[in-house]
Amino acid sequence: MAFSLNFVQNRIQTAALVEQEENQNINMTRVISNSIWPEFDFLINRSGTVSTESLKKHPEMQRIFDLTTSLLKGLPVIKVKAFNLEGRTVFSTQNSQVGEDKSQNSGFISAKKGVPASALSHRDTFDAFDETISDRDVVSSYIPVYNPQTGALEGVFEIYSDVTLFLGKLRETQYMVVGGIAGLLGLLFIALLVIVKRADQIIKQQDIENQKSRMQIAQSEKMASLGHMVASVAHELNTPLAFTRSNMELAVEGLDNLRLPSSYGRQLINFAKSRRSKNSTGINIKYTNKLLRETDSYEELTEIEDLIEMLSQTQSGLAQMSELVSHLKKFTRIDQNSVADFNLNNCLENVLYIARSTIPEHITINCDFGDLPLIECMPSQLNQVFINLINNASHAVDSINGTISIRSFVDDGYIKVEVEDNGIGIPEKDLETIFEAYYTTKGVEEGTGLGLSISKEIVEQHNGVISVRSSVGKGTTFTVQLPIQTVSENRKAA
Repeated sequence: MAFSLNFVQNRIQTAALVEQEENQNINMTRVISNSIWPEFDFLINRSGTVSTESLKKHPEMQRIFDLTTSLLKGLPVIKVKAFNLEGRTVFSTQNSQVGEDKSQNSGFISAKKGVPASALSHRDTFDAFDETISDRDVVSSYIPVYNPQTGALEGVFEIYSDVTLFLGKLRETQYMVVGGIAGLLGLLFIALLVIVKRADQIIKQQDIENQKSRMQIAQSEKMASLGHMVASVAHELNTPLAFTRSNMELAVEGLDNLRLPSSYGRQLINFAKSRRSKNSTGINIKYTNKLLRETDSYEELTEIEDLIEMLSQTQSGLAQMSELVSHLKKFTRIDQNSVADFNLNNCLENVLYIARSTIPEHITINCDFGDLPLIECMPSQLNQVFINLINNASHAVDSINGTISIRSFVDDGYIKVEVEDNGIGIPEKDLETIFEAYYTTKGVEEGTGLGLSISKEIVEQHNGVISVRSSVGKGTTFTVQLPIQTVSENRKAA
């Protein structure tokens, strides 16, 4: 930027310098022509037939030279030349140049048309007033010369001005300005660098906070989904709890009824053992008759087989509750960043077990799980994706013949999971915005509008794609596509 500024400033100031020197040379031409016009009139208008050698030695040449140098004394003019309208050099303060042809010179042609022309150039050596100077910056100007009496164009002057000192100061000023600007730009760069570094730190911190916020939102959405399942899960737990409690009460009552017969039985066994020691195997009915009469009220005692059946049912209920709690524990685990090699079919089975508690009984669920390889993924996050899709499908199906189909299969290096329903479908205008955060077609109390947005983000974090196709009145199919290549391999490839 400093280079560009220096270049532009140099061009502007150089042009201004050349214009200034040209104006001075125009004024100088007027002074010379007005002061010694009779002498120049002879050279310009009456020397056409005089040979170059005769012209160089003409008696008036030295007199014109002296008059010209006296007029230019103390001025930065270092050479003056005069041309007639044919372009012949009829005078020069450097006598050796007299007689040269300048008719094809662009500056001369411009001046002959009445338009002054000037140019800045650097000369390593320069002949000025019969002396040689070196390393000079000069402005040469071709100036049209007019007859003071008639005003007619009669010739052209070329005046060389020495601008070395002025141009040197100009360059010094440029260097100072450019240096100052470069310094200011450097300070600005440092300030911007500090600002950018600070902004980068803020952005990184905000990104970390956004990641935490997204995780909290995702967990909140999962908890919201679980909130809708609480009543159904409570019912699922309440049924086995109810008959387990009832069976346990009956078992306790039955065992209490067996307490007295069991006590009498032990007494009979002890009595029999005592008689065996006297080599007698008989039982004294008269002695035991009292015991038998006391047990008459227990003729309707609960059968042992009934107790065994009730306890068996209780074990089954406890197993059912244990399985439900196990699936809930797998679904609600908080280790969202835990990566593991996992079979998505296990994920689908776990999610489906939980989802069944919230899906109406009249909705049929068809499962077609293919053979899937293990992939490196975050199972807890994918649980949330599939529970969202299954819940959405169940909400879209209202008819008695409603069906939800869940399929998993391998296709062209990807694992694909499809959740299809034959519900109301999604209007085409909504398909473009369905994955946007907080967008929902459900009521205020039915959805937050975050489920599909979070699902899309989770799938993309697994380098996958989630897509949807739908037909109003026919149903909707969501497809989750995940690469078989593991996450770690993807990172290595990246």
